[in-house]
Amino acid sequence: MLGLVGDSGAGKTTLVRGVVRVLGRDGVTPLCLDDYHRFSRAELLARGLTAADPAANNLALVVQHLDVLRAGGQISKPVYDHRTGTLRGPEVVAATSLVVAYGMLTLSTPELAARFDLTVYLDPDEALRRAWRLARDVSERGYTADEVAARAPARERDAARFVRVQRPRADVVVRFRPAPDARGTELDAELLLRHGSVPHPLGALCDRLEGAGLAGLRVVRGCVDEDQRPGDRVQIAGALDPDAAAAAAAMIWEQLPAIEPLPFDQLGQVRGDGVVRHVPALGLVQLLLVALLVHARAVKA
Repeated sequence: MLGLVGDSGAGKTTLVRGVVRVLGRDGVTPLCLDDYHRFSRAELLARGLTAADPAANNLALVVQHLDVLRAGGQISKPVYDHRTGTLRGPEVVAATSLVVAYGMLTLSTPELAARFDLTVYLDPDEALRRAWRLARDVSERGYTADEVAARAPARERDAARFVRVQRPRADVVVRFRPAPDARGTELDAELLLRHGSVPHPLGALCDRLEGAGLAGLRVVRGCVDEDQRPGDRVQIAGALDPDAAAAAAAMIWEQLPAIEPLPFDQLGQVRGDGVVRHVPALGLVQLLLVALLVHARAVKA
């Protein structure tokens, strides 16, 4: 069971989409925790709440449903329609060999955090995240730009109180920032692979990536991050040479012998303005997360 957490617009759905693309044929159950909002958009506004506030979400039901899915059962899940801002459903969701739960409050309580075998905090550059959220809310969720701006102060307040405090609890932190390229369209990426009671299982792979001398890919072993968590950093430049990206992907696929490799350009896909664009750094991040998940599943088995 993977728990993914990040602020609104941080790219959770995009990251999960790539994981599902790799493992989908082997069975993945995505579980969007936005569906557990207690109130419609109008009710949230009337109550002075934001969706990032735990009081606006039925977290007890999330815990109950995660337990059912871990036991191999099926749940009757509520559905939140982001375009209309209303609750509908429910829909039946059955467990597969991997459950991916993603939302703003995934690790917000000890009860929730204890349900997962691997946890990831998505922490993009703040200006980038706000731009992503504005584009999404206007194009997909029926807001005007003025409405997004008007609600931003309350959202930022609750993000600081309830979302960002979850970062120290995650096993992995994923970051994206604009790459310093002329076009301004590529993304640099960084993974913080944290050590828990034992080091993370990709140490040998990190050594191979570091030793390969791939321009645009750097591994820093044995560092301590801002949350005082020891681990390793994998830094991927947005301007990574295509041959270097393909070589790094091949090394990661070697950690996944039971999964048929996909063409690399089918990963790291970002949708915007009716166009699907391949972002190599995102594709490598998705593959590295899959390698961690496969290891966690093997341990559970």
